Amino acid sequence: QADVNTIIALLAPPDDRTEAGLSPDRIARFVMFKVPFEDVLDAATFKALEAATERQSTDRWRICVRPQRDLLEEGLARDEDEETDTAAKLKTVHIKTARYEANKWGGKYLRAPEIFFTILEKGKGKLVRLGDIAEVNEGRPTGANDFFYVAKETAREFGIEPRFLFEGLMKTRGFNKFVITPSCIDRYFLSVDMARADLKGTNVLRYIEHGERMGLHKRNTFSGKKEWYRFKVRRPAELLAPCGVGSTFFCALNRAKAIASNSYTEFRLNKPTDALPLWVVLNSVVFWLELELVGRSSLGGGLLKVDPIEYRQIFVPQPEIVLERLGALQKHITNLERRNVGPIESELLQPDRRALDEVVFEVLGLTPGEREAVYEAVVALVRARLEKARSV
Repeated sequence: QADVNTIIALLAPPDDRTEAGLSPDRIARFVMFKVPFEDVLDAATFKALEAATERQSTDRWRICVRPQRDLLEEGLARDEDEETDTAAKLKTVHIKTARYEANKWGGKYLRAPEIFFTILEKGKGKLVRLGDIAEVNEGRPTGANDFFYVAKETAREFGIEPRFLFEGLMKTRGFNKFVITPSCIDRYFLSVDMARADLKGTNVLRYIEHGERMGLHKRNTFSGKKEWYRFKVRRPAELLAPCGVGSTFFCALNRAKAIASNSYTEFRLNKPTDALPLWVVLNSVVFWLELELVGRSSLGGGLLKVDPIEYRQIFVPQPEIVLERLGALQKHITNLERRNVGPIESELLQPDRRALDEVVFEVLGLTPGEREAVYEAVVALVRARLEKARSV
């Protein structure tokens, strides 16, 4: 009868300890009850759950069965220099030494709708972990965003030298673009990586001294830095997405080469040619479905928080497969460049946005019925998240 979401976890030591101290071939069972717990307290139910060897669903419960070996591998930190063969890793001391980051068991194996498993099944051999093809990081935190993400008007007033200024994106509120161009940016990112003595006579030094008169250098963030204003600029990310998702989600092509604040997640691609196909995937309803399953909706107003570690674990179609199908999308891409992103109720009805979905659906081989199931699942998950927040 609890009003909160409740789980019961049954944990036990392995019977047959391996040399590594683990039993990765053992089975983990994730069970979601569809009725009050009191209605399943009978021996027949638990015997059926214990005997299950694959995913099953009844009117009263649903079970997802996963080998512990797979769960372990899914949560291991990846390193480009490490071997990639899963079996080889798990037969070695790798499982003792590799860092286990995490995995969204609740989202994937308890809350996920059936269509999610259909996507995984049909996507075998076509899917890759996002973190394996892109460096995913939080945007540039500064400790004083209003100072370092300087308004263009302020930069002109101080006459700050252009060599210290880069296109900058500070806030996500009200900024919902599929494509970021210089014309839609009203701030610069201030990057000064020089000693104060070398800045003598520059206008940027006047701006730094202006910040000191406001007491910025005394903040805890900068108290341990001898030259508090020094920030190196990072290579601009090819793709940017907001860290928080309400009823609107977008991933933007960063054509302005802007430096984003920590309100954004940055995707720096291993291969620059992946930018457009990955942009298509990250704006598709399939990707949004995965976001709803891995994100945390504990923020105010039902906002979904998706951290870089969670983005890295999401599976996406291989960009080279998507690239082969982009020929017919050009008119839709041109239209998306010109408009803002709307809320889910209207966005999923737009022909240009659905054209992106069709490309991803075709790569995955989803039937018309399965495609509609994806739309229904995403709308239901977003609606449930926002309605739950409003009911508190």
